[in-house]
Amino acid sequence: MSKKFSDLPAVFHQGEVSLHKSLGIKDRLEDLGKRMIRDYMPDQHRTFFEQLSWVHLGAVDSQGHPWAVVRTGEAGFLNTPDDKTLSIRSIALPGEPEDLQLSVGSKVSIVGLDPATRRRNRLNATVFKNTKDLLVFHVDQSFGNCPKYIQKRDTDFTAKIPASVLSERTSLDQTDTEILNRADTLYIASRTDQFTDDPRRGVDINHRGGLPGFVTIIDDATIEIPDYKGNNFFNTFGNILQDSRVGVQVIDFTTATLLNLQGNAEILTLENTELPPPDTGRRLRISLQSVSRGTGAFPYSLSEVEYSPFL
Repeated sequence: MSKKFSDLPAVFHQGEVSLHKSLGIKDRLEDLGKRMIRDYMPDQHRTFFEQLSWVHLGAVDSQGHPWAVVRTGEAGFLNTPDDKTLSIRSIALPGEPEDLQLSVGSKVSIVGLDPATRRRNRLNATVFKNTKDLLVFHVDQSFGNCPKYIQKRDTDFTAKIPASVLSERTSLDQTDTEILNRADTLYIASRTDQFTDDPRRGVDINHRGGLPGFVTIIDDATIEIPDYKGNNFFNTFGNILQDSRVGVQVIDFTTATLLNLQGNAEILTLENTELPPPDTGRRLRISLQSVSRGTGAFPYSLSEVEYSPFL
């Protein structure tokens, strides 16, 4: 006999719950979370992942700082031998740190997104095998996300061998600024304060989308990202309440460039409540510590964009 949802273990950690309480949605989100967040992948998620040609990973470096990175390969490079296991056969692209923690027992987060269909599925996991080009993950939490704010693009899956130029610095230069000003999509990785066997504790990575200019550049070491109305899980925001460190990756499809930003985030609430939807007035202000750019590092070409109708 299946368990009632009320009998299932909690799926949100204290940082997320504190935000749910502050917005008066705790009871609703507790029930919704138990309905949506599973410890296995449904068949449709397994099929979805196996059709992708790239996937986004969140993991931490040797200092515990989160990174958002992308792995690529021909369709089938992601495999799901059962509903609790996902494997990735790929190698790191230029710009992924050498000390990214992907050894057995490490916590990771994965988001798969298909821009042609605007589908998005996520999972949080633990590494249980790592060889030269194969990573195997055990699923801790698995759930889908709505298509809101995903820009539609078609992809040329004829991969080119990246001939990239990697540059690193502590603040934004002019090229970084230009990439951020035209960005309509980014990925942000965050972490809980501790990593334990509790499936609620680990790394999170998620997608953020908006019209070009939705990333605000305050100065060469500070950016702001708006919070748009979504599922109210507050995975990223809840993590930041526990550990302010974040990693952001922007793929610039014009130049096939991977831009990575590492910094510390704080949650801001604007006093102006007359902002047009879907803007909630909440912001993430990120103080940058390091910037790296791999020009020409992304191996695929994508078509002209069709912006999300929710924007």
